[in-house]
Amino acid sequence: MCRNTISLFLFAILLLTGGAGMAEESRRSWDATIGARTLNVRAGPGEGHPIVGKLKRGDKVRAFDEDGRWIHIRDFDDSDATGWVHRSFIRLPKDFMAPAFGDKENAFLEWASERGDLSEVSVEADDRISIVLGPDIAVDSAETIAGEVACAWRDLLEPKITVIATVWPADGPGGAWITQTSCP
Repeated sequence: MCRNTISLFLFAILLLTGGAGMAEESRRSWDATIGARTLNVRAGPGEGHPIVGKLKRGDKVRAFDEDGRWIHIRDFDDSDATGWVHRSFIRLPKDFMAPAFGDKENAFLEWASERGDLSEVSVEADDRISIVLGPDIAVDSAETIAGEVACAWRDLLEPKITVIATVWPADGPGGAWITQTSCP
């Protein structure tokens, strides 16, 4: 009896946590419709990737990511497979990949992009910002820039918390970061 109760409890936990993942996934995906007469679905973002499926005009899919002009889709066949299609051939809603931010957060991102010394800004969490310096910006100014960006983000938060800004090289976070600065 105790063994069955424990098994049932573990099953319920798995069911609940799996359901939470599904809710998160559906929240960050969008309904889309294929607009091309016939469209190849590719294994990766680009014509150099193998074709993994074909779609036709009017087919419904779920779009959940993008890489340049390529859109990552799922629900295009009866499996759990995902694939990529060119943006020119898919009808997407206007809010596709729009950040889930409010006015203050969007104002911060606009301010950061207008500075002219950053090529990328990413809000990783309330207490973490990642940035990539613009191509003509000296690395020795990274710490100062990171501090300014971290403090500007912190000023939006209630309550005020310590924010860490990490500066990554131009090729992104695959390697070591350049500097990390916090705004107390």
